[in-house]
Formats: sequence, structure tokens, C-alpha cells
Amino acid sequence: MQQVTIELPTTIIKALAAYNQEHKVSSSDTVQTAIESFLIAKGYLSKPKKSFHLSPAPKGSGYTDASINHDAVLAEITACFYID
Repeated sequence: MQQVTIELPTTIIKALAAYNQEHKVSSSDTVQTAIESFLIAKGYLSKPKKSFHLSPAPKGSGYTDASINHDAVLAEITACFYID
């Protein structure tokens, strides 16, 4: 990662120090996040892609072998929704 040296007014330095102390983060992390947000808003940087995350269902199907016999389980479950 490259380094950049910048000069900031005292008011911004004090606000940055207060924010960092309150949130327990480094100045580097705060400034990097702020610049990234600014560049995304201005269209110079693309938004980071969100990772895909699957959450487990609150209640399972009741089958212990559904991952192996998924076709049979699906057929059995959908059979009860079949209306003639």
C-alpha cells in the first residue's frame, strides 16, 4: 500500500482524533474509508461487491438426508401442495 502525506486544518485534526478515540480506530482507517466513500460518490471508484451469504433456515425440513436425496424430499414436500 502506498502512503500519501496531507495537510489538514486543526479543526479537522481534532474532529478526526475525537472520532478515532470514540470508535477505537486508527486515523489511517478513518481517512481511507472517508476517501473511498467520497470517490464512490463522485463516480471515480466502484462500490465494493457484497459477498453472498446464506443464512440457515430458522426451522429445518425435518429430513436428515435432504442434501443427498433432495429430489425425493422435494417430490414429497411438493406432493402435499398438489391440487387436482
